[in-house]
Amino acid sequence: MDKVAKTVGLTPEGFRRRNFIREGETTATNQTIREKVDMEGLMNRALDLSDYYNKRERFALENAGSADVPVRNDRSALERVRTRTSALPAIRRGIGFASFMHGAGFTGSGEVFLQSVVGAEATPEGRVKILAASTEIGQGTNTIFAQIAAEALGLDYDLVEVTQPDTNNVPNSGPTVASRTCMIVGKLVESAVLGLKQTLVGIGLLHERFTQAEFQRACGDYIAKHGALKSFSQYQPPPNIFWDDEKNQGDAYGAFAWAVYVAEVSYDALTYEAHVDDFVAVQEVGRVINPVLAAGQIEGGIAQAIGMTLYENVVWQNGRMANGQMTNYIMPTAADIPPIRVYFEENPYAFGPAGAKGIGELPMDGPAPAILNAIENATGESFNHVPLMPEALMEEFVT
Repeated sequence: MDKVAKTVGLTPEGFRRRNFIREGETTATNQTIREKVDMEGLMNRALDLSDYYNKRERFALENAGSADVPVRNDRSALERVRTRTSALPAIRRGIGFASFMHGAGFTGSGEVFLQSVVGAEATPEGRVKILAASTEIGQGTNTIFAQIAAEALGLDYDLVEVTQPDTNNVPNSGPTVASRTCMIVGKLVESAVLGLKQTLVGIGLLHERFTQAEFQRACGDYIAKHGALKSFSQYQPPPNIFWDDEKNQGDAYGAFAWAVYVAEVSYDALTYEAHVDDFVAVQEVGRVINPVLAAGQIEGGIAQAIGMTLYENVVWQNGRMANGQMTNYIMPTAADIPPIRVYFEENPYAFGPAGAKGIGELPMDGPAPAILNAIENATGESFNHVPLMPEALMEEFVT
């Protein structure tokens, strides 16, 4: 995007403003965007929070005072390195951003083919068990499922238990992938627990408006008289969602998450290393179910993406990975990760639990282009591959 903007004589942000997709417009798969999209608002907030305009101007002045700009002539590489290291300042700084989106759930007909099912079961004591196959792998699945269920029924969080995802005991709610756990499976959790309420209301044991004690008592009365109290919910696509598997056209996703990320970098002309100094991430993911876990998802994804962008180079030799040890596969440490400032805008999605959309893969999309754009801003050189190791930077500037 920055390359195109430069070619046509626009600023990076000006070019994007002209091309942001808006409600009512169509994507490359001919999907009509039905949700309200405010990419310009996200970009304005991200650029403001990162002090983008002031830093871009200040860095340009500071970098212009450095004599160690890329030199390409017939002098030897050693002489050129000496010229660069004798110049002050040796550190060049830059700032860049990326604007992007990511769909939640499986692409196209994936969710229809899965036909995921989630169950909810009440105990005689009035506790609620969530029966789902989604796996807790540190991303907070159990926490948000319990939150969704508790909020839907108006119960205390402690009254909800998420059953272990053993498929001998729980229905098949699909794999724990594709940014689907919260939006797709979480919506089924919401529907399943509301099914318990509807059962109790339908036979007169509970009113539409009830207290926690009344719900617990109704569960005990139902089970004593009728046996197990369970409810199941199966995935149904939102209305007006259709995907053509033969043409690969139509609604690729039920909803998208939208984001603008800004990276600030420093480039060392002596060691050819680039380091991310500051990172601002602004995203709209529907309604945020758990602010702490949501921010953690973004922070962890960005840290992983910084590794993908600057450090983690997989070397293949003779059909196998040649650097598969921690001694020769470089991963970022805490010292390599900048402050990551995470911000959310909320625009509830009607077909997500309490309005939530997917989030998990979003922070892997934006960091690499934002960082490469920042490196180009610092060095004047454009790169289009990752990981961008010091060796690649040295090859660009010394050869």
